[in-house]
Amino acid sequence: MSKTHGRLHPAEVFRVLRPFIERDPNTILICDGGEYAQWAQSMLPVRRRLINGVAGAIGSSLSFALAARLSDTRAPVFAVLGDGTIGFHISEFETAVRRSLPFVAILGNDARWNAESEIQRRDYGANRMHGCELLPVRYDQVVTALGGHGEYIERAADLPAAIERALASGKPACVNVMIESTAAPALRLPL
Repeated sequence: MSKTHGRLHPAEVFRVLRPFIERDPNTILICDGGEYAQWAQSMLPVRRRLINGVAGAIGSSLSFALAARLSDTRAPVFAVLGDGTIGFHISEFETAVRRSLPFVAILGNDARWNAESEIQRRDYGANRMHGCELLPVRYDQVVTALGGHGEYIERAADLPAAIERALASGKPACVNVMIESTAAPALRLPL
């Protein structure tokens, strides 16, 4: 489905994640961020979910993952967030390591503030987009340096084993998935 070598389409990521979510009916899913997290919201059926909503507030998913782990010590906890979002509170991985609060962050890394770039493209045209590019940071290595578990993914075939290793690590984990920049899915309701 991806059009870019070394990058996954968000739908590919969540097709792989879905069986992990469905393994346990008590799974907790936290969706935070713009375009990427909206793919998760539309594709992952889960009873226990927390989303950042339509207000545009982003960055709380890591703190919410720690709180979810404190409130339920057994359920799998997954946080879905983008690379712009993780920058707000990445140090929460150190808190999670120190307090032994494991969870798995599935990070979509397109090296872009994608929600903002989509707004600029829509409102001003592709030739007037600016200020939305980020570096393709190895957040997995940052998390490893903070004492957690990190995985780096460029191919969908490598993602299931990476999620398994993240879960088995028993540590706060970041699966840094290189993704394509794409708009959130558009849901059309019948008139």
